Amino acid sequence: MHRCTAILLALATSASALIAPMRPMMTRVTQLRSTKIVEELTEDNTLLRNEIVRKDAIIEGLLSTLSASAMSTSLTTAARTTPLTDLCQISKEACDAVTPMLLAFYEKIADQRHGGVSKLKSDATFFTIADGIVQHMFIDYLFAGDKFGQIVGEEDESVINIMEKPYTVDDLEVPEEFNAIIDATLAKINALASRIDSNAFKEMTAFVDPIDGTREFATARGEYVTILLGYCDSRGKPTAGIMYRPLTEPVTWAAGAASEECVMGELDMAEVPCPKGMLVTDAKVSPFINGLIEEIGYEKVSSVASGNRAMMLLEGKGGAYIRDTGGFAKWDTCAPTAVLEAYGGTMSKLPPFLKDQTLEGYTHLKSTKNLDFTPNKVHLTLSNSKDKSTYVKGVDVLVQDVAAIKEYACVEGLVAVDAKAIGDLPMIHDGMIHMTVEGGPWAKPFYN
Repeated sequence: MHRCTAILLALATSASALIAPMRPMMTRVTQLRSTKIVEELTEDNTLLRNEIVRKDAIIEGLLSTLSASAMSTSLTTAARTTPLTDLCQISKEACDAVTPMLLAFYEKIADQRHGGVSKLKSDATFFTIADGIVQHMFIDYLFAGDKFGQIVGEEDESVINIMEKPYTVDDLEVPEEFNAIIDATLAKINALASRIDSNAFKEMTAFVDPIDGTREFATARGEYVTILLGYCDSRGKPTAGIMYRPLTEPVTWAAGAASEECVMGELDMAEVPCPKGMLVTDAKVSPFINGLIEEIGYEKVSSVASGNRAMMLLEGKGGAYIRDTGGFAKWDTCAPTAVLEAYGGTMSKLPPFLKDQTLEGYTHLKSTKNLDFTPNKVHLTLSNSKDKSTYVKGVDVLVQDVAAIKEYACVEGLVAVDAKAIGDLPMIHDGMIHMTVEGGPWAKPFYN
């Protein structure tokens, strides 16, 4: 018995001797694991906090829309079976009404005798008198009387006077020669306003881009200019809209509302369709898009202005319009999204599609925060920064705080195709995945 006890004591002593040197190593492993867990929890908390901010902003937008609508229910609305179709038709007639006035301004600018009717904004996009007056007529007259829960316009900060002469747009005085056509146009808009149901759209948000392609308007390339009017439901999903080229001969346009199977339009169809054409901007094309075009066997098709590009898809002038870079806003996507969907296509955000082919659109609500922002993914630029003094040229910054980004900037890219190219989406997705896996760090999307 004593001998067995001695043996056990000896074994225990040996085990302790073996374990003793391992204790510091085990402690370091435990510390490393703890540090990693803390880092993961910190990252998770940051993502969760930003997601809560984003969801709070969405809820804020929803509550604002519902509050503005006074939660009203109208028997008239219930009795109408095609309110969105009616809205599309009235919107088309409103675009018809402002076209002669736009032509008058355009001809004055195009022949280089504009005499001060255009100026350059700080973000290097032209602002013209035409922008301000057209938006003012739509928002303050066509939509007057609280017809919509919320309204968002590209030129919301402009101050317009077309009641007392001389007419003005901000600090610009409207040349007297335009007074008569402004007055005649306003009379037409007022007549159309009475036809918009006062109760049918109380829970909807309207997005107005009076002249999409203002740079083209101001540089005598009017064939690329569109008027964009988009209408969204209470969740911020575009449900109806119109894209209208006022300066082509004849005018070309497309409108629709998918829920009512409404499709309208007069399009400039391609003589030779280009189903394997990728619409690209006139600016620098990112390595991700360049690589994708080569990967899926598409060809580049030059294009300008957001509304015009969406119409080009419907006209067969390209099969897809995909971008990872920004420089466009929600008044550029609202109407095109609604119209493309009515025609059987899509306009969706790039990240959800890249992840698992989910077609998820931007959230179009009036808001003080960007409702589609993801922290540490968006690169700060002059066009998306809320405070332009924070942008430093040549310095790449990934934005962490949603407050740094403009509330209506589209910062998650775009995947847009018409009905004919919907079947190509799986192939396009496979090409994107191959790019991100095999193309190296420079081939990944560059969201801004």
